[in-house]
Amino acid sequence: MQTTSLGLAELLRRAKDKSLIIPQFQRQFVWRESQVKMLIDSISRAYPVGSLLLLDKKLDLPLAGRGIEAAIRADAQDGKPLQEEDVSDVESYILDGQQRIASIARVFLNAHPVKLYYFDLKLLFELHNREETSWIKIRKRGKTAPPRRKDHNRLLRADIILDQEEADIYVSEYVEDSGDFPQFDKRGRLEAAARIKGIFEKMRNYKIPVVTLERDSGVESVCRVFETVNSTVTRLTTFDLAVARFYSTLDLRKLWEHARQSHSILEDFKVDGEGVLQVLYLAEAARSQKYPDPTRSNLLGLSGNRIESEWEKSSHALAETYKWARAHGARPKTLPNHNVLIALAAIRGLFLDDVTKEVWKNHDFIRRWYFSKVMQAGASQASNYRIGQDFNALWRYKQDNENENKQPDVLEVNLDSVGVLKLKPSDVRYRALQNIFATTIKQDLISGGTIDSESTLHDHHIFPKNARKRHKLPSDMLDGICNRIPMLGKSNWELGEGYPHEYFRSLAQQARNQGTLDGLASRLRDAMIPGDPRNPSWADSFSIDRFEDFCRKRAELIIARVREVVGDSLRRTSPSDDETAEFEELW
Repeated sequence: MQTTSLGLAELLRRAKDKSLIIPQFQRQFVWRESQVKMLIDSISRAYPVGSLLLLDKKLDLPLAGRGIEAAIRADAQDGKPLQEEDVSDVESYILDGQQRIASIARVFLNAHPVKLYYFDLKLLFELHNREETSWIKIRKRGKTAPPRRKDHNRLLRADIILDQEEADIYVSEYVEDSGDFPQFDKRGRLEAAARIKGIFEKMRNYKIPVVTLERDSGVESVCRVFETVNSTVTRLTTFDLAVARFYSTLDLRKLWEHARQSHSILEDFKVDGEGVLQVLYLAEAARSQKYPDPTRSNLLGLSGNRIESEWEKSSHALAETYKWARAHGARPKTLPNHNVLIALAAIRGLFLDDVTKEVWKNHDFIRRWYFSKVMQAGASQASNYRIGQDFNALWRYKQDNENENKQPDVLEVNLDSVGVLKLKPSDVRYRALQNIFATTIKQDLISGGTIDSESTLHDHHIFPKNARKRHKLPSDMLDGICNRIPMLGKSNWELGEGYPHEYFRSLAQQARNQGTLDGLASRLRDAMIPGDPRNPSWADSFSIDRFEDFCRKRAELIIARVREVVGDSLRRTSPSDDETAEFEELW
């Protein structure tokens, strides 16, 4: 990494000769005119405007790029020629600073497509000390060549100041002949002209710090540096790099937009185009018998022809896998882990054309494997290496599946009722349990309406959130998974902030009057709500003073439901003395 600086003239020369390139992953020019004027004003005061981040084009991984978004003419003024030893002919990608560079080029090379920049010499003299920017004027570009001066020579076209001799003559002529400085004698007018010339000299001599990544910098280094210093705090994704990498031969952005339009579920779950590349790479690795490690470098090493030929199949497999996850309780806000689905989608993509042999025919195993994976503590932090491991495990299962005596391996799930009580919403296992709830609870607890994969569910607090203040119940318990249940929106709105001993009593009385208590009891079992509504005192077990007892009982029912899903993978051990003490402390 090298740190240097570029003078204004050298920066403009490089913009003019097109040796500064914008990678295709960068956004378009978006600055407002007020931002451009603030930048130019800062340069006129020698204020820092931030450093530029460049990457020499000679890199093992070539990136497609475009020119600076400025209509630069071949005869544009860019200052006096530099000494030969100061001139660099190296082409460089602009990783950070394209908005500033484009703005500078538009102003000082007279290169705005439809506008012109002029400096108001009178306002520059009068207002520059007041931190004003109104001395920078913007005019609409006409069909004829724009005049160097306007408004009786008061407005000087911005690019003219790069030629010191010409600019000095124009400033002197204006100050001496315009009559706009009647308050000054001859010496005063000379001082006024010198002051304006000094501001222009400061602009010509302005230098911008530049950080240049060395030519042998790897992709990971480039991405890390970009994400660290990028002024927009924009994460540079692998897909962004791939768009630039293949831009000249393959429009990945267009392919991805088509995939999202064809498979709306990808948009619903905010899936990134990198997911399709990962699925595609894993399948390719399996065919070529390479270890599947979907790193940035490996994804960017795919051939454009392979991406184009496999894109539709891979995006379809990814969409179908997200549909499978939705059918198993996942919603955009409760999906435990995107990365686990990548491995599943790659296996699915490999065998879409051969349904009779594909691993997905054993839905029970896939379901158990998936929930065993996402019920691991910290499962949301899976790395590319973990994705490769998951894919390998599924690939081995597919191969072993032809041997009916071979039992597949599934990760153990270590969870007990104490662990369930302590789960926080930020824990991936919390979201995994929300998925298990949504996929195993078939009826809305209140209305009895059907719950399926297409249902819009609300996460209802059984004991309301206002019990935190009204009854001093701890927030972590109220927000815990034991006090939550998925419900249809209408039921959630009807219950509002109601208390369970009240609405359960009303529900039981209604069922008793209608002779449907057995049906209510079935819904309660389905929803993992303890007790028997046929018992006249059942609703009393949900009074505020029994909140802790309710949570303990429901934790046991949740553990039983987890076992139904993951089977013997659940390793439930008796709590240790320390765990028992923690449990008692909770209550």
